[in-house]
Amino acid sequence: MGRNLSLLAHLPRFEADGVTHRRDCECVRCDAGFRPSEQERAVAQRRWDERRSREAAARLAARRQERARVRAAAAGIEVAAQVQAVDAQVRELREAKERVDADRRLALFQSLRRAGLSMAEALDEVERRWRGGPAGRESAA
Repeated sequence: MGRNLSLLAHLPRFEADGVTHRRDCECVRCDAGFRPSEQERAVAQRRWDERRSREAAARLAARRQERARVRAAAAGIEVAAQVQAVDAQVRELREAKERVDADRRLALFQSLRRAGLSMAEALDEVERRWRGGPAGRESAA
C-alpha cells in the first residue's frame, strides 16, 4: 500500500494579495508548471497595492468625515449653550423691567425729573411723600 499524503501538503500557498500563488507553492497546479509568470505577479502586485491605496484613502475620508461631524456637533452644543445663556439674560432683564415698572416710587421720581426738578430735589420729594405714611403714598399715586 502507498503512503497517505496529507491534503494540506498540496494546498496552494498565496501571496499577500490572496490570489497569486507564492514562488514556493507546491500545489498540484504549480507542480504541473502552471505557476504565475513574473508579469502576472507584477500585475497582481499592482492591483493589490491599488486596492490597499483605495482602502487607505477610504479610511482617511471616513476619519475626516467623522472629525467634521464631531466639530459640527461641538459647534451645535456651543451654540445651544450660548442660546441658553442669552435666554437667561433676557429673562433676567424682563424680570428687572417688570420690577422697575411695578415700583411706584421710581415712577414718581421719573415724573418729577421730567417736570424739571433736579435729582436731589426729586429724591427729597419722593422720600418726603413716601415717608409720610399711607396718606403720603396715596397722594403719590
